[in-house]
Amino acid sequence: MGSLGDAVDTDRESWDGLEMSYYTVSPNRWTFRSDKIREWVEERLTGRVLNACAGRTKLVHDDRIVRNDIDVDRDADLHVDVCEIADHFEPETFDTVVYDPPFSQYQSNRSYEGRNVGDDALAKRQIDELLSPGGRFIQFGFTTTGMPMSLGYERQEVAIFNTLGRMNDYLAVVDEKPGELEAGPRWFK
Repeated sequence: MGSLGDAVDTDRESWDGLEMSYYTVSPNRWTFRSDKIREWVEERLTGRVLNACAGRTKLVHDDRIVRNDIDVDRDADLHVDVCEIADHFEPETFDTVVYDPPFSQYQSNRSYEGRNVGDDALAKRQIDELLSPGGRFIQFGFTTTGMPMSLGYERQEVAIFNTLGRMNDYLAVVDEKPGELEAGPRWFK
């Protein structure tokens, strides 16, 4: 699985209406400890949510949020490597997936004793399997790569959270999976 295909330069007509946001924030070891970042992501949560790399912070939403964190000492519903997360749920179980892995080796060492997402492409394939058609993929990091275009996702939004030079800015993207969300129950395996 690993590779998602070669990157190519693209001119996307659909990006003409791309929503862009810019905020200033104080950096924090945990992404969602920033009130501005937390509010931004919570406003974008819809339906059943998987917080794939939850960390310490609990997001608030009017539907169920399933929290996964590889660290067994964290308060989470599941403690699995995000590269294997699709093994624990039925396909197309979630309407929104929040993907906030350690952004760098430094962050991985500081917050997760060196554990990191080993294969980002594999993790995104797992997430794609779990996300319902029409669902949202929200990613945080130092890049706006998001879901690969080879999977047909459409970029909806990009946000920049400027740390005012204290460290790298946080970047976030919202990508939508092709198709339409369907109503109805979806359950854990």
